[in-house]
Amino acid sequence: MNEIREVLINEKYLNKNVNVFGWIKYRRISKEIGFLTITDGSNIEGIQIVFKKNLLSKEKFEKLLNINLFTPVSIKGKLIKNLRNNLNEINLEDFTVLNNVDNDFILGKKEHSLEYLRENAHLRIKTTLFQAIMKIRTTLYSELISFFEKENFYYVAAPIITSNDAEGAGETFKILKNNDKPFFNNVGGVLSVSGQLHAESYAQSLGKVYTFAPTFRAENSNTTKHAAEFWMLEPEMTFYDYFKAMDFGEKMLKVVVRKTLEKCKNEFKVLESILKIKIISELELFLKEDFMKISYKEAIIILKNALEENKVNFDEKNIKFGLDFGTEHERYLTEKHFKKPVYIYDFPFKIKSFYMFKNNDTDNTVRGFDLLVSGIGELIGGSQREYRYETLLQSLKEKNINSKDLEWYLNLRKSGYAPSSGFGLGFERLMIFVTKMENIRDVIPFPRTPGKLLF
Repeated sequence: MNEIREVLINEKYLNKNVNVFGWIKYRRISKEIGFLTITDGSNIEGIQIVFKKNLLSKEKFEKLLNINLFTPVSIKGKLIKNLRNNLNEINLEDFTVLNNVDNDFILGKKEHSLEYLRENAHLRIKTTLFQAIMKIRTTLYSELISFFEKENFYYVAAPIITSNDAEGAGETFKILKNNDKPFFNNVGGVLSVSGQLHAESYAQSLGKVYTFAPTFRAENSNTTKHAAEFWMLEPEMTFYDYFKAMDFGEKMLKVVVRKTLEKCKNEFKVLESILKIKIISELELFLKEDFMKISYKEAIIILKNALEENKVNFDEKNIKFGLDFGTEHERYLTEKHFKKPVYIYDFPFKIKSFYMFKNNDTDNTVRGFDLLVSGIGELIGGSQREYRYETLLQSLKEKNINSKDLEWYLNLRKSGYAPSSGFGLGFERLMIFVTKMENIRDVIPFPRTPGKLLF
């Protein structure tokens, strides 16, 4: 048995008999000759199989005439080079059908909408589009892990079930018994919205750590950028201020995007061909650009001026200090004004989380930051952490969060808590940015959204 990718790239198989396994993705047959493309998942293109009527039994030729797409087969034949396109292909000598495919198979030959494929997420991976997307996802995931290993970070397996809502928003999934009572004694366990708080505790000994795991939001949001379950990457670095954390985030993104581009060039070409948009050149430009850094106050002035000068017509026109930017504001800054990724920092305390370091000025801002990119808006959200016990306690009171529930987190500040910074990267949002897909449901294998729990 030979893997198709190996057969295509290794010259030792040329002009020799090979045996490959795969599914039929394409079929074109005339009276005397036929062509199949089969794929085994090892590459995106598959391999072409050529067969001739005069070299097969009548029974086998007729079987190929009627074979259905996606039929799993074993193929035996000689590997030769097609001189017209300089690609390797197999001259079929024998084949075996490993399992039959129903004539009414729902994917069949025709193209289907993305919405239809979402309803059949267990089958959509059979399409070339989703094969390309998920191969890119695997590489991007691996490159992130590789990056943190090379940067000497330690991985922390933060709990998926926790007693704390790290964001303080209350939009969590509760863990209950069948009788609707808490499973964990009297503690109301929830599915984690973030591993950050737990990562902070480990960073206070190991220095640099990261978590990478599923996180959950119970908010009833049916946008193209939100899901009830998604993956979050969260590095935490002691002795980093928030500007150093911003620089680290830029370095991380450029390294992993560049390496994913290099390793998945064929997959990106497939996306460009199917989606009819330029992806590779846009990502190459992203790699060359230095990210912009502006304060929240500067961003407010830019947005206000743009509105007053009729450069843009926002739905939310009340541009003033305290505004929680919407996607329309974020995309204007990245796509129209700066035309590059933008870090915004020093946000008002009232629109950010309790754990962010409070600046010692009168405007009550915190050392939080968001990275905005074209197409999606916020890609990274982070901050310098509040390490002063009394200030953190006061922040919890101002946010109406029960400090008793976070007593362990508060007490970290009494046990030698060093200044620390970190951020969260929504992995599916990075996938949207890299692939240029428009919906988060199309970059995660089995999407979980409000009102939908298939498979």
